[in-house]
Parts: sequence; C-alpha cells; structure tokens
Amino acid sequence: MRQFVADASHELRTPLTSIRGYTELVLLSEQLTPSGTSALRRVDSESRRMSALVEDLLLLARLDEGQRGEAEAVDLTDLLMETTQDSKVAAQDHAWSLQLPEEPVMVHAVESELRQILINLLSNAAKHTAAGTHIRVSLAAAQGVATLSIEDDGAGIPPEFLEQIFTRFSRADAARASSNGSNSSGLGLAIVEALAKANQGTVDVTSVPGRTCFTLTLPSL
Repeated sequence: MRQFVADASHELRTPLTSIRGYTELVLLSEQLTPSGTSALRRVDSESRRMSALVEDLLLLARLDEGQRGEAEAVDLTDLLMETTQDSKVAAQDHAWSLQLPEEPVMVHAVESELRQILINLLSNAAKHTAAGTHIRVSLAAAQGVATLSIEDDGAGIPPEFLEQIFTRFSRADAARASSNGSNSSGLGLAIVEALAKANQGTVDVTSVPGRTCFTLTLPSL
C-alpha cells in the first residue's frame, strides 16, 4: 500500500502541474464570463490543494523508505525566530508571542525537516483557531534536551480526537474551528510526528477548552 501511494503520488505530480499551468493561462489570456472565471478559479484552487496533498504523501513515502538529508548542527533558536515571524505575517489576525533563551539552542538534525516541523505546527495553531487567538511560542534547553512549546487559548480539541491526532488522514483538525475555512488533508501532524521521530525527537499534545499545547522535544548539543 505504501509503495502504491508513493508511485501514484509521483505520477500525479506532472498532470497536476499541467492543470494548474493551463488554468492560469486561460485566466490570464481569455475573456470569460463571471461564472466561467469562478469555475476556473475553483479548478485552480482544487488543483493546488491536490498538489499539496501529493507533496505531503511523497514526503511521508520518502521518510518510510529512509530517504533523508544529512543531519548537521542546527541553531533551533534562529530557525524558530524565522518561522514564527513568517507565521505572524501570514496570520496577522492572531496575537503572537515568542519566548527564547538567552543562549542559542543547538540540535543535531536535518534543517529542512526541522523547518517543516515548525511550519506545520505554527500553521496548525493559526489555521484551526479563531481570529484573535493568542499563540505563545517558547523554547528552552536543559539536561541535553531542547523543548519547544506552541500553545494557544482557542476552543481546544475534543478528547476523542487526541489519541488519533497524529494518525495519517485522521482529520482531527475538524474538531477545531478553522479561521480560514481551509480543507486540511489530515497529513500535517502525521508529518510532524514522522519528522520528529526521524530526528530522535518526540511530539505530544495536551488540550482542554482554552488551552492547547503541542510540545516538541529534541536532543540538544
């Protein structure tokens, strides 16, 4: 099944790229009725969503097969500052705060994978909480362990979803109110867990109404 998903995802990349390209070409070059423009924009939106799903499936397939980049010393402090700033720009209707230690926190990991973990966790907090939600991001290091927390004061996740929230296609995000109406694939948190494990780390979540906290731990240098 995993091989099938990997093969199918690989074969879908080219036709999806073609669909997006031709859709953009028609929108830019042809005179369309309002309903025709609306329909093509819908095609473009759905093809982009499908492309994102395919890329997520390919990433999981590569991890299943052990295909990864080279691990190196990574400054988690700088990486967290950068990704949090990007998230603040993307979700300006949320309140953000960032707490970092005075000294850099170094970990031995694949930088691109750590970046993907942070992007997924931060975007998850913003997408599935209402405007005005406060998202607190913090990082600490002690006794050879780096601990990163992303906490929000949103509505929370129902207990029945917590046990399966990192399962592929669990769609546990449906339990949280989306601020932008996005239709998530249900793979974002599965990717976070897979990447955390690949870098000898763990990811956990606790949630009650008014407080949801995702915690990532990694061995520090």
